[in-house]
Amino acid sequence: MFHDSVLNMNKPRIAIGIDIGGTNTKIGIFDSEGNLISFEKISTLKDLSPEKFIDHLAQQSEQILKQKLGLALGDPAIIGVGAGAPMANYFTGYVDQAPNLGWKNVPLRDFFKKSFKVPAVIENDANLAAVGENKWGAGKSFQDFVLVTLGTGVGTGLILDGKLYRGHDALGAEGGHIIIPHDQKRLCSCGGMNHLESYLSAKGIKETILQLTKEEWTIEKLGALFAEGDLKATSIIHQIAQELASGLVSMGVLFGPQAFIIGGGVSKLGDSFNQVVKQKLDESIHFSLKGKIDIKTAALASDKGAVYGGAAHIIDEVSKL
Repeated sequence: MFHDSVLNMNKPRIAIGIDIGGTNTKIGIFDSEGNLISFEKISTLKDLSPEKFIDHLAQQSEQILKQKLGLALGDPAIIGVGAGAPMANYFTGYVDQAPNLGWKNVPLRDFFKKSFKVPAVIENDANLAAVGENKWGAGKSFQDFVLVTLGTGVGTGLILDGKLYRGHDALGAEGGHIIIPHDQKRLCSCGGMNHLESYLSAKGIKETILQLTKEEWTIEKLGALFAEGDLKATSIIHQIAQELASGLVSMGVLFGPQAFIIGGGVSKLGDSFNQVVKQKLDESIHFSLKGKIDIKTAALASDKGAVYGGAAHIIDEVSKL
């Protein structure tokens, strides 16, 4: 699968990390030590076919490589590309169905290999974020943790015994689709009801804010008002922390992690939000786990976790050969 020349060169080793999201796609160019050389964010062009969009990504990536490093795609200095997308299957190389992208039965790994002219691996985007945190971020000191990304959707990446857990056919650890008890039913983007994602995605949180305030607030405004002691903001924070904790309780008793690491845009709420979540978690979880699971903020930037993970993933894959 991988080019032998990648393993036998004296040039600096370069890895590309890609994170395809429902709204934006991020491109990161890294050296083999995890240093970010360049980062670019572009719109996810859903009007293009998946194959044409990956071609577009390759063109954008090559422009960056030429500008920053004087490299073209296919150069042996490039280890490869690690890409994350919703519901991407590491084993098959396909995205079977990604509702937030409108993709079905997409041979994503083959598209990346063809367009980028380098070795490629694909992975669930939350899994990649967990790999990045495990190698270079807040998960370095943990053998067992769950990375929870709160963004366009809610994703989870599970590290057990220091290794990424995928489950059968890469369909495991989809914590965003845990069903949580709630007085108000909400439809998830996948078609299910009362999934964690229904409440903790960016859309879900905005819906909660609108219901409770009749106003439209950003996450930044919510955090700022909460820090000031605003009563409405405090009420909202406690509600979404309770909703999140409801999902974490189920994950906690199943996996017994050392920590939950919060990533994605909602992680901007920071430690003050984590403390409320921790309180709610300890109020509800089995007595044997009370006080034993940390809540941490992802160390890698909230918009860059999966691109770090993509680079880490392809570097690790090549190093096995």
